[in-house]
Amino acid sequence: MNCWQGEKGNVMIIFALALTALLGIGAIVVDVGLLYSARVHLVNTADAAALAGAALLPGDSEAAIVEAENIAQQNGVGNNDCDVEISEDNSTITVVTNRQVNFSFARIFGLTSQNVSARAVARVTALSSATGVIPFGIERQDFIFGQMYHLKEGGGSGYDGNYGALALGGNGATIYKYNIINGYNGTVHVGDWVSTETGNMSGPTETGVEHRIHQCTNGCTYDNYEKNCSRVVTIPIIDSLAVNGRKDVQVVGFASFFLEGVGGSGNENYVEGRFLQELADGEGSGNAPDFGLRSVKLIE
Repeated sequence: MNCWQGEKGNVMIIFALALTALLGIGAIVVDVGLLYSARVHLVNTADAAALAGAALLPGDSEAAIVEAENIAQQNGVGNNDCDVEISEDNSTITVVTNRQVNFSFARIFGLTSQNVSARAVARVTALSSATGVIPFGIERQDFIFGQMYHLKEGGGSGYDGNYGALALGGNGATIYKYNIINGYNGTVHVGDWVSTETGNMSGPTETGVEHRIHQCTNGCTYDNYEKNCSRVVTIPIIDSLAVNGRKDVQVVGFASFFLEGVGGSGNENYVEGRFLQELADGEGSGNAPDFGLRSVKLIE
């Protein structure tokens, strides 16, 4: 055997070793990529399922489970690969998704598949802060879905010149009307003290409410409305409005209403709205009183 034949043999050995290494790298790159892709898909599915299920809490835990499973199924995760649990207080939902990933190149090394899973936990809590609130205040009470309420009282009602109007960001008719039309651009928190706006404020109230109602061009009603409809308003819930003159009153929560309109004439005008149970963007807290306006967020 000459020298060239010996070198050729060495080259073949080196090539075989290099090919094995390349196959190994290929197995890692391709199959790790499959695992990563499956993991991302399962995480997104678990997150979406948990948020959808939590939106039905705390009222209907069975419907929350079904909704979470439906979302998982729509994203290619069968019920056998999706586990859903509800906390004892019906405030939290946990979704675990699973998938068996079959390997391609890694089979060369005896690895055929691996289980991948993802876990998401979502919680629903009463809204503890809100932006864009309307400058009406309603005293705390047990609200009934769909029932009509006075969001601002007319003359002759209310307490010693206070009819439910609030001064948010300043006093006066101009600011008050702006806040009805656009919503207060600051943030109001549970526990804040806000000032009442004395007097019936009939002119700014009627102008502001009618402007807001006319902004809705889709024919929304309280039982069939779009989430961002201008007639869906957030109202601060006040501990008590029984004050004399312009005084500070405390915010204890928030509620959502469908704005129906202004009733009465002149100084007797009042504002009506139907109570809604809604989800809203904003911070929630398990310590905030629940008046039907809630926040849903992922906590894991």
